[in-house]
Amino acid sequence: MIANIVIVALIAAYCIYLIYKGYKNHKEGKPVGCAGCSGNCGSCSGCSGKTVPKKKD
Repeated sequence: MIANIVIVALIAAYCIYLIYKGYKNHKEGKPVGCAGCSGNCGSCSGCSGKTVPKKKD
């Protein structure tokens, strides 16, 4: 029973962390789903720390 509570608490904490990180990235103007340097995302610029301006259609 206690193990189940610990697992649910860890999952909830991770979800809260992901929401916070997404909010922070959105506030900084980074694209949604920016994974930093780990992915091959040319429009992300996660390594440089600079934000990429949105393209005008």
